[in-house]
Amino acid sequence: MTLLIVSQIIIAITLLLMVIDKTPMFITAVVGAAAAAFFAGIPLSGSDPVTMSKLLISGLNPVLIDMCGILLFIGIMKASGFLNVIIGDVIRAGNYVGGGPGIITAASLVAGVIGMMVGFTQAAITGVVAGPAAIKLGVDPDEAAGALQHANNLGYGAGFAHPTMVSILAITGIEFGMFNVWGAVSALAVIGMGYWRMRKHLRNKGSLKRYSPEEIQTLLASLTDENTRVDVSSFKAFLPFIILIVASSCGIPIFVVCFVCSLLVIILSGRNWEQSQSDMIEGVKMIAVPFTATVVFLFLSGVIKNIGFVALLDSWFKPVLSFSPELVMFFVASLTGLITQSYMASAAVVLPFCTIALGAGGDPMGIAVAAASDCNIGQYYLTGGPVSGLNTVIPVVPGSDLVKANLFQRPNIAFGFLVGTLVVAYLAVI
Repeated sequence: MTLLIVSQIIIAITLLLMVIDKTPMFITAVVGAAAAAFFAGIPLSGSDPVTMSKLLISGLNPVLIDMCGILLFIGIMKASGFLNVIIGDVIRAGNYVGGGPGIITAASLVAGVIGMMVGFTQAAITGVVAGPAAIKLGVDPDEAAGALQHANNLGYGAGFAHPTMVSILAITGIEFGMFNVWGAVSALAVIGMGYWRMRKHLRNKGSLKRYSPEEIQTLLASLTDENTRVDVSSFKAFLPFIILIVASSCGIPIFVVCFVCSLLVIILSGRNWEQSQSDMIEGVKMIAVPFTATVVFLFLSGVIKNIGFVALLDSWFKPVLSFSPELVMFFVASLTGLITQSYMASAAVVLPFCTIALGAGGDPMGIAVAAASDCNIGQYYLTGGPVSGLNTVIPVVPGSDLVKANLFQRPNIAFGFLVGTLVVAYLAVI
């Protein structure tokens, strides 16, 4: 019994170190979990129902196969130039609908969708052109920077590859599809509020302007590499992406859908099959970090569950969990994201609490959406996020200030929290 308490103390220290993010996260998780398992009497291997070897193997969750399929698809979409066509059309539409605010919002959406696919959202990629372009049309630099960085809310909150998200899906047993749709609702609420406020401010100043088709074409040319510019219709470029979304929403295995859509891209683009295969594999190389992190997080989660730590936490939270496991999960995830300002570091708290909320009878979809999307929204509220956050956008948006840009973000993020609460409440009662 004493050794079991020691193992629980080790886990508590491990989780604390992960939350404060002052030590190498993956090393901390593996060493802490292994030490806790050792003191709890979990053997390295053998015929026992629970061993360290079996817990590690459990980290090779089927959801990783889906992630692999997504990256195959994004690899060929980028190499074929189809992704550039989609980006161009989205930004043209943004300019036509909303001038400067429309361009910023379109650039944010594009960066967010790319982030959904690869697990790393970098709004500066589109912001380096969209930011200065929107400012020339009268958008305030701080508002432009803040709205651009909302791409992260979509990329991480509704994506397919972030390690924390993949681990949440593995624990709750939820698959990609409607989970991503529900995550996108909160993220789009944040982005939409940012667009509405920028547009309102420009209307009040009477300076809502648009670029001409020729000017927007020049703008888009600076966003793309000459080697990946293709003369292809929007219909061809969008078709594989639309098929992927529709087919995956219908329950067809993600890997199968992505592989078929990748073949469709090769056929429509007329590319060499050998080279296209290399391009697809190049996309899969991006799986290294999320794959490693997911295995580590699920190993840690398995140890936490098998040393009685989850049961201990469950006894503490039982009174509030009886009210609504889904809403309690929402509150815990949001608060954890707010405090840690890191989706990755939040895994130390969010993953064990997923198990607790499920054990209390929570709806798996509601728990997964609350844990993933709302933790992600919370991490940007206080400062805009320390990693791949607002600080990476500020340098490419002339005249913007991090503190002022973050102040612009906060009402948008607060609206996202409100919408997220409604989504989780809905999932809890259906």
